Amino acid sequence: MEVDNIPKPSFKIENVVASVSLNQTLNLEKIAERVPNAEYSPEHPKQ
Repeated sequence: MEVDNIPKPSFKIENVVASVSLNQTLNLEKIAERVPNAEYSPEHPKQ
């Protein structure tokens, strides 16, 4: 069995979800606008 020719796996991290209690209100839309490569996609957008 030859191991030298096995390609290294590639990966991409997507859809990371985290939660924290900060005891304050955050404007997630503004944060997403200012943080590079960040997205804010609420399940139920404002109408």
